[in-house]
Amino acid sequence: MYETLRRLYQESKLKETGLNNAITKGWITEEQKAKIITSVATQ
Repeated sequence: MYETLRRLYQESKLKETGLNNAITKGWITEEQKAKIITSVATQ
């Protein structure tokens, strides 16, 4: 699920709100969210 969410965030099909929802559902952790955001921001 992490890779899918990362790809969607990278393609701007998912916003930070969606990542927060994924944390709530237990799909990713807070640390994974931070990693997604920083990895996309550095590209």
